[in-house]
Amino acid sequence: MLFEENYKYVRKNSSKLLNFMTDMKVRKKINCPATLRFRKGLRDDALRIRTVHGVERVLLKTSKKIERILIFCVFLAAIYFFLHIASSIAHVFRYKPMRTVISHLHYPIYKIPFPEITICNQNRLNWQRYEEAKTKFLLDRHLASEEHVKIFREAVNAYDTLRFGHFQVLKNLTDLYGSSSQIFEDLDYVNLTHVVEFMAWKCDEMFSACSWLNITHDCCELFTQRKSQKGMCLSFNTIESKEGALKHVLDPFYPWRVVNFGATNGLHAQIHIREGWHSPLSENVKGILVMYTEPYVWSYLHREVPTNTRTSISIDAFLRTHHSNTRFFSSDVRQCTFEDELGSLYYKSLPNRKYMYENCQAECEQEFSMEFCNCTVDLFYPPSRFPPCRLKDLPCLYRHDEKLKVFEQLGEMEYVKFSQRGMYCPCFMNCKSLRYLSDFRIQNIPKSETQQNDSHIDFAVYFLWNTIRVYQTKPVYTLIDLMASFGGLAGLCIGCSLIGIMEFLYFLFFDLTKRLVPHVQLMTKPKDKGTDLKTKRICVKECQLN
Repeated sequence: MLFEENYKYVRKNSSKLLNFMTDMKVRKKINCPATLRFRKGLRDDALRIRTVHGVERVLLKTSKKIERILIFCVFLAAIYFFLHIASSIAHVFRYKPMRTVISHLHYPIYKIPFPEITICNQNRLNWQRYEEAKTKFLLDRHLASEEHVKIFREAVNAYDTLRFGHFQVLKNLTDLYGSSSQIFEDLDYVNLTHVVEFMAWKCDEMFSACSWLNITHDCCELFTQRKSQKGMCLSFNTIESKEGALKHVLDPFYPWRVVNFGATNGLHAQIHIREGWHSPLSENVKGILVMYTEPYVWSYLHREVPTNTRTSISIDAFLRTHHSNTRFFSSDVRQCTFEDELGSLYYKSLPNRKYMYENCQAECEQEFSMEFCNCTVDLFYPPSRFPPCRLKDLPCLYRHDEKLKVFEQLGEMEYVKFSQRGMYCPCFMNCKSLRYLSDFRIQNIPKSETQQNDSHIDFAVYFLWNTIRVYQTKPVYTLIDLMASFGGLAGLCIGCSLIGIMEFLYFLFFDLTKRLVPHVQLMTKPKDKGTDLKTKRICVKECQLN
């Protein structure tokens, strides 16, 4: 027997029987039956994992050593390729999760609304009504005071060309504030927004010869008065005025659309500047401001048009949408906000208005006006929760004019250096966004065709094409795509499936625990004191060599 041979070897080379166990350990490693049973049990449990290729061939006793090594190396290589490709997929899912494609090249224009056209005279007030406004809005005791009338006149003149981010027109008023602060407080009851509404241009004072879709219309049926961030203006195809909002409720086809392109399928109007009716204190350039926006947008950037010109605006457009599957990602990942994401951190809009990028910025402007001056210019916005600025607040707006000009948008700080901090507005585009692209063509009218003392503009807006492009942003991987990619990759590389993962997890958390806990308890069990020869003999009899 193997035991007897070893015993003879020990007896021949050692005179001390107590060194028997030490010599045995030096010659060969001994395993107790508990350890052998633990290893055999683990191997049997692991052999039950049959859905991961190669495990059975590596653990079977009948497998040759070279076969085990080869299969194990291939198994490690397969795991490496699986992890490498899976990390690439995970990187795309984390950092480049979406892609934008053209979903429609010839989307008909009758499916989108004609843009809202807002026209503002560079001088927003008809100064012919100034004397009447002075009598209507000033108290009798202030009408008799030249100083109070002078302050009122300067304030109204400032509002004649006032727009958001253009508060330097309040300079003269601010210079008067230093020596006449009490007068400003005396006139605090004057609501300048009501004064502007009273003196603003009426549609029949500015427009004549209006047509829509090559059909002549009364200009006051097409253009209605509305507030904007440029002041009080006249707007076509709007829902922001009282008349437009009512028409939107009663007419299912409003805001209007067109079925074709070209000059005969758009808006035409003759705009009168009436320079003789402007403020005598005004020295600004004469003309109009034009804004073209998507309906439901409060107001946006403008374009200046000089007097005595024929101005045609040809409109192209594109529609950008986000697939509903992109809702899985946050707004800062997809760079847009859905209009029904009321709980989003980036949701900000004007009261009772849809979420639009421009509406978010308008609300942000009010918040910063409140921060700097504790009021907002209610002429520029719809009714809101913020207190309106009074006469004594206007010098504060002038002092913070530079800050109220600067918009710091998300991500700009990494690339743009601002001389001073302005308004930080974390606004994303709306996830369904219609954008109009314009081509302004301005041609001077010969002097022979102009009327004396009546500068004017011949104005036309129409679509350039009868189709537009539609872009759609989709996830590169949805959750289902991600599972399919990882599952297919696992099946290709290691022949694994959900069943295999379940078997492995069962082995890890149940089989291994079931075997390991009793074995550890047995190995850590306290031993009897004393290690006499008899105890060592018993241990030797109960052990076998590997």
